[in-house]
Amino acid sequence: MRTAALLLSLFAPILAADATAQIQKPPLSPRTVVEQEVGLGKVELEYSRPGVKGRKIFGELEPYGVVWRTGANSSTKITFSDPVNFGGQDVPAGRYALYSIPGEKTWTVILSKNADLWGAGGYDPKEDQVRIEVEPQALPALHETLTIDFEGFHSAGANLFVAWENTKIVVPIGVDTDSKVMAQIEERVRKATGEVAPRTYFDAAIYLFEQKRDLEDAAAWIKKAVDASPGAFWMSYYQAEIAAHMGDLALARAAGEKSLAEAEASERGDFGYAARARRLLESLPSR
Repeated sequence: MRTAALLLSLFAPILAADATAQIQKPPLSPRTVVEQEVGLGKVELEYSRPGVKGRKIFGELEPYGVVWRTGANSSTKITFSDPVNFGGQDVPAGRYALYSIPGEKTWTVILSKNADLWGAGGYDPKEDQVRIEVEPQALPALHETLTIDFEGFHSAGANLFVAWENTKIVVPIGVDTDSKVMAQIEERVRKATGEVAPRTYFDAAIYLFEQKRDLEDAAAWIKKAVDASPGAFWMSYYQAEIAAHMGDLALARAAGEKSLAEAEASERGDFGYAARARRLLESLPSR
């Protein structure tokens, strides 16, 4: 023990000097964290971004038919705050490693329950949560830096994409937005025991209108919101939209004209609603 302590004391200054002598330089594949709202949930990506740098990537640097970490350095991680549908398969909330197996005509995309590996070393298919097959898309121009991100957003999901070199793959991610929103509407509007705020009526009406369901309720609730909110030209505009969709042209015209007048009179700006109201009024059949 004394010998070990003596050796440690002798080498400590050398080790400290060696550590301070290390040169800090930018990483070849910068680490990236993407936090994205999808529906009412969140998805987080953690990955490192290599560049093409004049190399042939798929089929050479990343061979076809071989498991790839879908990035550089540590395996790419993806975390879901809520259960999702990943490319057609249900996946529980949690943190996963995102692996892929590139192919000329088909890619295999994998979510592994083991998110603690460095790269694909030690990858075990027995730890897969899901595997899906996707068709790669050819990009029109070279995509120099690996990009994993989201696009195609809608109320019930978005698309995850991976783009690098001349290839892009897309995986749809679905989330259960509707049942969550409808539960809130049920609790805070339909079964509310106290006073309902105009904004709550407005939000509930707009959601039903966007989903094209229970439009009688949507019309009744938007009216409550408008009546309780003088000067709220955005509310009047959506009252006109809902009325037009339901065929009540008289109300659509009256609400549209009200929205236009209020928007034009707003000292804080109209946020584009004046133009929207004009377009809506122009689209209505003449009297």
